[in-house]
Amino acid sequence: MLMSGIPEASGSVTEPGAHAMIPVVVSYASETTRHDAAFTRELRELAENASIFLRRAGLEARWVNAAAPDAGTRELVERAAGVIVLGGADVDPALYDATPDGTWMDSSDASADAFEAALMREAIARDMPLFTICRGTQLLNVVRGGTLVQDLGSGIHREPNDDMVTHAVAVHPDTRLAGVLGAGAHDVRSGHHQAIDRLGDGVVVSAVAPDGVVEAIELPDARWAIGVQWHPEEVASDPSQLRRLLADFARAAARPAAAIVTEAAETKTRTLVDEAV
Repeated sequence: MLMSGIPEASGSVTEPGAHAMIPVVVSYASETTRHDAAFTRELRELAENASIFLRRAGLEARWVNAAAPDAGTRELVERAAGVIVLGGADVDPALYDATPDGTWMDSSDASADAFEAALMREAIARDMPLFTICRGTQLLNVVRGGTLVQDLGSGIHREPNDDMVTHAVAVHPDTRLAGVLGAGAHDVRSGHHQAIDRLGDGVVVSAVAPDGVVEAIELPDARWAIGVQWHPEEVASDPSQLRRLLADFARAAARPAAAIVTEAAETKTRTLVDEAV
């Protein structure tokens, strides 16, 4: 059940012998005067469905209203093992040195942009697993210095009545996304009129639509950072997609960065010892 746009925490007690839930920050603009009632309801429904998959993946969500966060980004990530940024309104073009090219900026929220950009930077700086959806993926590219196509026009990515559509994407081989979903064609649910244009620093494309629009990106140098342009949390989506993505995300989040650093240091030490012998 949703309370003020934020799904309730499970509140469940871990049974003896059961695996502990992994704490993650999940952000979207759940309440803002910039969104009309219909858009607010749509985002809440998506978040509610996502919350079901999160719990099933062993992830305990710390839900945050990006438009009015109740804590700072540093405080949030210090208590989490991963960060997830969901969909929402268009990203302000000023963040990538452009001017608005249309009327769709009516629902954008500068506060949400600033908060989620800072949240992503904090997660990336700590090499914390980061998963983004739709707007979140566009913002991730912008955070890395990339740009966006402000309006795709008519096409396969959105119905004229703003409903989501099903279309194919091709997942590129030799990417983290391919390791999760499998390379090749997948049908996805999407509803976006903007898209990634120039790639940001360190960003690689991991899936495209038949018309060439970027549908997924990742940061190969990060521990785990994948962004999808489509909505795997949408109720009509193939449930195996979100299940697999969150399972892989959870595996990465369950392995602390400190352990990875320690392993790397130990490997380096062994190498130096071997070279000295």
